Amino acid sequence: MKPLPPIDSRMFPANTRRAITCFWVKYWAWFFLLLPWMLVRQMFVSAHQLVGALWTWNSRVDLLDGELRLVFMNNVPALAVTALFGERFTAIQYKDVLIDPGPAFGAPRLRTYLEAAPDARLVVATHAHEEHIGNTPLAARHLGVAVYGTPVTLGALRAPVKLSYARRTFIGQPEAADAAELRELADVLQSEQARLLVIPSPGHCDGHASLLDRERGILFAGDSFLHTVFTSPNQDVSGAEWIDTLERYGGWSIRTMVGTHGYVYSTDPAIPVLPFVSHRADPNEMIRDKCAFLKWGTAVVAEGERRGLPYSVIEACLFPWQRWWSWHNWFTDESGRLFSAGEFSRTYFVRSLSRTPERVPARFPPFARLVDWMSASRRSALPHSKTGDNG
Repeated sequence: MKPLPPIDSRMFPANTRRAITCFWVKYWAWFFLLLPWMLVRQMFVSAHQLVGALWTWNSRVDLLDGELRLVFMNNVPALAVTALFGERFTAIQYKDVLIDPGPAFGAPRLRTYLEAAPDARLVVATHAHEEHIGNTPLAARHLGVAVYGTPVTLGALRAPVKLSYARRTFIGQPEAADAAELRELADVLQSEQARLLVIPSPGHCDGHASLLDRERGILFAGDSFLHTVFTSPNQDVSGAEWIDTLERYGGWSIRTMVGTHGYVYSTDPAIPVLPFVSHRADPNEMIRDKCAFLKWGTAVVAEGERRGLPYSVIEACLFPWQRWWSWHNWFTDESGRLFSAGEFSRTYFVRSLSRTPERVPARFPPFARLVDWMSASRRSALPHSKTGDNG
């Protein structure tokens, strides 16, 4: 990643009405100048992401002579998520450990896989988000094995939080895994074939854990990495904890990083480069770049707060149009804000980096009001159900 811009007075307007007005005039002028390019570019990006989804449609990819398997799960509604955000959905098996069995809509695909290859001896959920735990009850029932996770994740498995309408529609509402044997992860996960170090890795959300095969240098990162620049999270994110996690990873030599959205990054020659799946890249360098960006963003927010600037201005300062991540991520980030009625947004990125997140207001209040209205409607419709947002 190119060097990040210095944090100095040139980044911020003076805290006066005139200066802030001039700042917004310039900001939106750049926006409308770049808008046609961003829209045209996104057409090609979305087309590429759709081709990737079709290329891996409900397929299985075997690596390391079958020791590592990626089971892709697709359906037509989820194509919208892939086209807009690039996320694909998988279950991962490493030796005899099934990791993050995938979303509820992928149940038929997972069932077919488990019937053909029922050699998993335990199931692990890295964290509690619905696209990772949705099939956990199915996997536990089919295999007759225990499910491992952190206390936060096990709590979500026992009593899944009611999701928003959009997330239920496109990903699927998890069911409770109350019939499964649930076990808390220890420092090491030992199975008949694998020995994996358990690394606490909060930041993306509370209770996230990653798994590391130290001998082969394989990190099963869950969602603890995602992208080098990930700027539209939900309310679960903690920038400070994410930085701590990335710095913790810096203590290990990682040759291969496996995420749970269909991407593998590796310098190991035993792992071939495969279209839309595995890429030749150094995970250690990617982790350092992500950590540097989060530290830079934290410093920008802190300086904006020190100057007493409105949070909308601070958010804009994090995304100067001269920097690639501003126009590169704009369509995805703002589609996420609209698509989720504000559950995912750049505003939550600012909140995650702020020392006083409770003071960061919604950037576009109508989205916040819509989320509040939808939450109230769910509570009135389901008075005896546990409701809330599971980011």
